Amino acid sequence: MLIIYRHNLIEKYLIQIMSNLLLLTTTLVFAYTVEAMNIIPRSYIVEYAPGTDHHNVLQRDLFQFQELYEIHHTYSSPIFHGMSFTLKDPPAIPKTQHKHLTPVSYSVNDKIHPVFNHISVHPAIKNIYPVYEVPRPQWIQNPKNISYTFPYANKDSQIDDIHKELGITGKGILIGVLDSGIDYLHPALGGGFGEGFKVRYGKNLVAASNDEENGLKSPGENDPFDPCLGYDAGHGTHVSGIIAGYDKAMNFTGVAPDATLGFWRIFGCQGGAAADTVIKAMEMAYEAGCQIINLSLGIESNWPEDAMAAVAENLSKKGVIVVGVAGNQGPNGAYSQNSPASARSVISTASVDNWFYPAKVMDINIFPDSYFPFIFSSNTMSFPNGTLASIVSEGTFPFGCANDTAITTEKVQGKIVIVKRGVCSFNEKLTAAKASGAIGVLFYDPVAKDNALILAKTDKDLLPCANIEKEAALRLIDYYKEPVSLPVEITFPDINGIVVPETAGRISDFSSTGPTYELDLKPSITGIGGDVYSTLPRHINQGFGVRSGTSMAAPHIAGCSALFLEFFSKQNLSPSYVIEHMQNHAKLIIAKSGIPEHPIVQGAGLIQPYDTMKSKIHVSPSHISFNDTASLTEYKSYTLNIINSNSVPLSVSIENIPSNSIETFANTTSFTPTEPALTNGNLQVELEFFPVGQGRTLILSPSSTASVRVKVILPDPNELFYHYQMYGGFISIKNTETSESLATVPYFGVLGKMVELPLFDTGYPYLAPASNLLNRQGENVTYQYDMTHKVKTKPSIVVRLLTGSARIEINVYDENQNDLGVMSGGPWTYNQRNTLAEENYDDPIAWNGKYIPIGKEKEIGDNSVLAKDGTYYLFLRALKHFGDPDNKKDWKEWKSGPIQVKN
Repeated sequence: MLIIYRHNLIEKYLIQIMSNLLLLTTTLVFAYTVEAMNIIPRSYIVEYAPGTDHHNVLQRDLFQFQELYEIHHTYSSPIFHGMSFTLKDPPAIPKTQHKHLTPVSYSVNDKIHPVFNHISVHPAIKNIYPVYEVPRPQWIQNPKNISYTFPYANKDSQIDDIHKELGITGKGILIGVLDSGIDYLHPALGGGFGEGFKVRYGKNLVAASNDEENGLKSPGENDPFDPCLGYDAGHGTHVSGIIAGYDKAMNFTGVAPDATLGFWRIFGCQGGAAADTVIKAMEMAYEAGCQIINLSLGIESNWPEDAMAAVAENLSKKGVIVVGVAGNQGPNGAYSQNSPASARSVISTASVDNWFYPAKVMDINIFPDSYFPFIFSSNTMSFPNGTLASIVSEGTFPFGCANDTAITTEKVQGKIVIVKRGVCSFNEKLTAAKASGAIGVLFYDPVAKDNALILAKTDKDLLPCANIEKEAALRLIDYYKEPVSLPVEITFPDINGIVVPETAGRISDFSSTGPTYELDLKPSITGIGGDVYSTLPRHINQGFGVRSGTSMAAPHIAGCSALFLEFFSKQNLSPSYVIEHMQNHAKLIIAKSGIPEHPIVQGAGLIQPYDTMKSKIHVSPSHISFNDTASLTEYKSYTLNIINSNSVPLSVSIENIPSNSIETFANTTSFTPTEPALTNGNLQVELEFFPVGQGRTLILSPSSTASVRVKVILPDPNELFYHYQMYGGFISIKNTETSESLATVPYFGVLGKMVELPLFDTGYPYLAPASNLLNRQGENVTYQYDMTHKVKTKPSIVVRLLTGSARIEINVYDENQNDLGVMSGGPWTYNQRNTLAEENYDDPIAWNGKYIPIGKEKEIGDNSVLAKDGTYYLFLRALKHFGDPDNKKDWKEWKSGPIQVKN
């Protein structure tokens, strides 16, 4: 707790600062980023250097500045040692005491703040990280009313077999969940909180003011209950049900129904959570004794170097199984993994679509053997049965807008109409249909992918409205092509139907693609995350519902991990061994082409917990990255250690199962990553195995380990143009007698030298006013920077990265091309590539007119100077992918046109 110190010290310090403003320059690396992730202003996480407890020492040294910062969290555990804080400006001083003294504001540049200045050079500090806002956990709502089912089919998940045949239910295993709160009063989640209940441990890290702003009473810091009332509430409750829920009456059984939960509420009812709060909750879960921690959250960061990833990695090294999400950025293409699951030892979970889900369905009399799912619009609670209006023209249904001649009273009076999505708003379609006497409107998306359904936003007091699958509309169109003898009657029964989607068993469209920028193989494994039925707060849909996202896939893996820990508890196996084992025995997910999906799409495959428990074959390492082709020898061969724990010898063969390849770019002249990734490439590589050849027999002695060397044979670059194609596949250990695959190991690599990959898109970087980034300045045009009108004339360098860059630096040059020093604010480190989305297409870096002179970079104090009147140039250099910072050739350089500064 901070102690308020004497006001005259503040006054003295202010006077001193007004005469000599200090600016930090330091050798520490700060994880700033150009990519538009949300950084919480003026907030930082510091990691202490190894040694004794530095917190008291640092507090003592910062005593004179204690009103200039506010501590959020302190960390004092084996996984992380440090604190998080927010910088503050000095308090205002009464004018009666100092009439001519104006309080200092440091908000323009944190590095001039005395607390930041002091901490950055303090010997107790190892690293400083910014605090990112972690978005609210991502999921895709499936507003389908549910009456019964359990999450998965046993043939795909193997969960029921484990419960009934092996009697393994996760008993005695403590799983930590960091999420949005939990309705622990739900019958499926134990009905209470604390000793003797399923949810035994937990805290609420959401500020009371956050709940109060939403008109709610905070449950208090010792209660992780979810008080949120909106329809989109319940993320943490849904996740918890997947892991450990049980409700016999609803025929619902989670993956590990007898596991114990600890729950740390870190998300309020709106907005995200600060990364330092996530880290504090990780520490709390560790100290509570959690053996598994589920993190259905993240930020889109493909680097394993940020603070959350670092702490998650430390947890893994301490023996905790940490399960995270690959992310829901599948449409963004390759290199779209999320942190903290980007950490090397953390499980990054991809998603596959479920094999079935129960939903509201409609019946169509002319298709008696089928029923069709639908989704009500936002203001539709029910839909009337009725006759369908026959308004098909030229082989399609109309759009149904206000001027559509197909929608007339004669045709639609007292009937249901079907229209296409598009051209005009849903409300316009409903208004037109209502004016013509229709009783309801069904719509479909003619360009929908895989019969996807959407939730239409419609106003009240209009007609009932629902979205139907494209397949249903197309079948009706075919019916109307022939002379119609029977009117089409549509009914909406109260009972639900079991829907088997076309995408069942396939990688979910939203599931993020790997690898990391370090070319680590991510995702690690796949769970079921599309169309998952689980618990919701009791006030939502009677407490159950279907949701989708890698947020739903991660608890599937976390629950299975609990089953593994219980099953293997007597064998004294390490968590890292368990993770390898689950990867060894995952089921390969087959693409439409008939061959396996690429490992950077599915990881090791869909988790198969029963096979994992029963198998006595173990392979380490459990995944391989052959890296890029910068070296033709390094990272191109690995030793696989195959452990046979059976009591009998086994005859096995080692085989290569190639997957589809990833075409990173659309063609050989493009360097803009495809979005989403093109995952159907046909490039394959050969593998050599020593001492056995491809398909040859290897005898595994009982209770022994055999080693096999695997080497990748790259295609001849004279015969195949290397353009960063990602090859991949699986090494299969097969029983030669039964041809059964006993274990698989995923592998991948990149054809091309990452260091030669262009960093910037064509036409980038460029100079533009910060107030109008589209106003591109020509290279030979002199930019006018009027320091008296900074808001309007401040120059920005606009960058568009085609791949990640670990470091961007900017220096200021004078008109004679002399290097004056570094531009304040940098360096910018661990930058994500930009995407095709408008909000992330490019990023600006603004110049405030200051620089730190050459030779002053590492000195303590305010060494920045304001550029005088004159002509200047900004010189940017960015480190190439896998570039060596000490090699000038590994930097991409760019110089602006002349900038005329006027003070």
